[in-house]
Amino acid sequence: MALMNYIDNSFSCSYADSSGDHCPEPSLQSTLDTSSVMRLLNTKNFTVKQFFTDIPRYAILSHTWEQSGEVTFQDIQNLDVARSKAGWCKVENACARARRYRFDWIWIDSCCINKESSAELSEALNSMYQYYEDAAMCYVYLSDVSGEYHPRNAKSNFRDSRWFRRGWTLQELLAPEYVVFLDKGWERIGTRRSLRDVVSAVTGIPVDVFEGRIIDEYSVAQRMSWAAFRETTRPEDQAYCLLGVFGVSMSPIYGEGGVKAFMRLQQEIIRISDDRSIFAWVASPPTKEELKKKLRQNGPPAKAETRGLLARSPYEFRMSGDVQASNVEFIGIKSSYSFNNNGLHIHLPFNPIPSSSKHSGEPIFGEPIFLAHLLCQSTRGGSHLTIYLQKTSGHQYVRCYPDEIFLMTSLPPMDDVRELTVTERLVTGRRVRASNTSWSTSQYEVELLPSAWDFFHQEEVFRLSKISRIDEHTVSLPSELRFVQYLSQKTGDYFRIARENGRPSLSTHYRSIGGSIPGDTLLGELDSGNYIMITSEKRGDSQEKIDVGYLAKDDPEIHLWTGPLRLPDLGVIVHSMLSREGYDEHLEFQGIFPPDPFGRITQDMAYATVFQPHPDDPKECSHPTFRLLTYRWDVSPFQSYIFHVAFGLQGSSVWTDLVVQDSYSHETSEYVWKSYLDSGSRAGKRLKGEGFAETEHPYYYTEVVTAEIKRTENLQLGDYSLRMYLKGR
Repeated sequence: MALMNYIDNSFSCSYADSSGDHCPEPSLQSTLDTSSVMRLLNTKNFTVKQFFTDIPRYAILSHTWEQSGEVTFQDIQNLDVARSKAGWCKVENACARARRYRFDWIWIDSCCINKESSAELSEALNSMYQYYEDAAMCYVYLSDVSGEYHPRNAKSNFRDSRWFRRGWTLQELLAPEYVVFLDKGWERIGTRRSLRDVVSAVTGIPVDVFEGRIIDEYSVAQRMSWAAFRETTRPEDQAYCLLGVFGVSMSPIYGEGGVKAFMRLQQEIIRISDDRSIFAWVASPPTKEELKKKLRQNGPPAKAETRGLLARSPYEFRMSGDVQASNVEFIGIKSSYSFNNNGLHIHLPFNPIPSSSKHSGEPIFGEPIFLAHLLCQSTRGGSHLTIYLQKTSGHQYVRCYPDEIFLMTSLPPMDDVRELTVTERLVTGRRVRASNTSWSTSQYEVELLPSAWDFFHQEEVFRLSKISRIDEHTVSLPSELRFVQYLSQKTGDYFRIARENGRPSLSTHYRSIGGSIPGDTLLGELDSGNYIMITSEKRGDSQEKIDVGYLAKDDPEIHLWTGPLRLPDLGVIVHSMLSREGYDEHLEFQGIFPPDPFGRITQDMAYATVFQPHPDDPKECSHPTFRLLTYRWDVSPFQSYIFHVAFGLQGSSVWTDLVVQDSYSHETSEYVWKSYLDSGSRAGKRLKGEGFAETEHPYYYTEVVTAEIKRTENLQLGDYSLRMYLKGR
């Protein structure tokens, strides 16, 4: 990453990792100030100014908050006080970077919102998406990331940054037109565009979102899924941080609880959208503590509770990343629905439960259960989504088995469309981007980074008076000149930076690479086999700064710049439960080997991926064809067992195996994983390629532990599901 290690020397202050929430927490104090206002921080003298109209071009900072020490609106009024806070370093460095790119103004949430005014805080929460959307530049400061390695390098900690796990940073990733990532030393890592495949792998957001596709074109369920694995300190913020993503507004009521806030959010979405994918969620299974509590109170808990049609948190959309928007043409004028005081009033096509469902024939007593079609399809195989509904009285229904969405291979009959109300158990148009972010640039400033100081621009190629030299390594390219050409004194390499359709392009002897999308990073091969790279960044004066760096052909990270991230071939959900007769035992997740950058780990499941074997794989761990998940089962305070669950691809077969050990075993996950390699003692299990495995219980010899992997019929991440069972012989 030597290319990116050149930055203003003033960016020297360190900043500790933040563990608090990103959005300012409301104070108990309230004022009567209800004016609509946007405050901006002057990057030169650190004064805050109010703007009601004619808001100037500004940069914006996205970051995570520390538990204490952030510079507040009150602090910034007295610079002596502000400079004494731990967060001053961040404010100072953000302003220094903005100044370097000619921005006089920057918006930083910690010191540009008066959080002592509840009215202002409410306005800011509802306007936050627009603030980021209107910004000319967004600087994402990753205080826990080192730029030592390229983000596509397995050694990089870019993907592990907590910035990707916070709720409020989702809109800060989506809203701005241009995003640049900065590491803990304020050095440039890359742009959202140039790292779009890595960012997509981390967030689960499709790559084409970062290539300009409007997010309103995605279903409600898909957008909800982007927030499923994100966290907020205040539970209500799980709803409030999504207001801009769905283009709705609502008053924040801190103290109402996360479930109420999220239900209010869904009701606001329902007012403006008829997309039924909002009902395509999967309930969270009970936690380990909830299972124990129910077991103490009522004996073995029931498999699933009944629910309404509204989800209780974004996490319940964790399986919905492939759900398309509903097609309501099938039911015509009956497509609308509304939320009333007795529940959700809606028309749904009903169908009998097919024999392929495990709930076929249930229940023996009480009202029958039906499949209700949501008129949505999954992009994986085009399956149609249905949910289980049971009648309670009259036109009243409840959703049963809410932890499942049954997938049907073909569109079910539409001859039984029922008008009904689904009871909820309540717990006590496209925005237009501001014109000042336009990427039409009349003049470029081109600077050679230290790695490229061997090059000089060839003045004889054009009229000498046209180029304005700013310093020894920087020139200004005015609008009347179409290109500037550079030559190396040592190697004879040359390259040209030109305008192409209003955007910079890079030309070498081999080809011309056009930068049609703002902020792109362009890499070109030179005659010597080495590479030249240009990165462009918008400035506050409507011009554009282009940094030029030189990379040697033997640089180990060249292939990371030139090649896209390889995507896994198979995804599997592994349920963190050991199913017994009548109830489930909770297994505590211990780890996965090899580590999975595409994986998702939660309280109730692990999503892990594997690759098809490829002859170009440098080593077995780089793109593993199988993985090992390790769990701990605490039978009692004095007795525990370790479960090693292996799964992977063997040819065209999906296989699994299970190793159960006493907790005192000294075999590590890596040791067990290596035993499945060709030279290992368990290689035969892998080569068999069987989707079912069985092993003796290490203590109770009358029981066996089994693992089974098979293609799922329910909505989930990936196409396969792996479950573990404990059965008597």
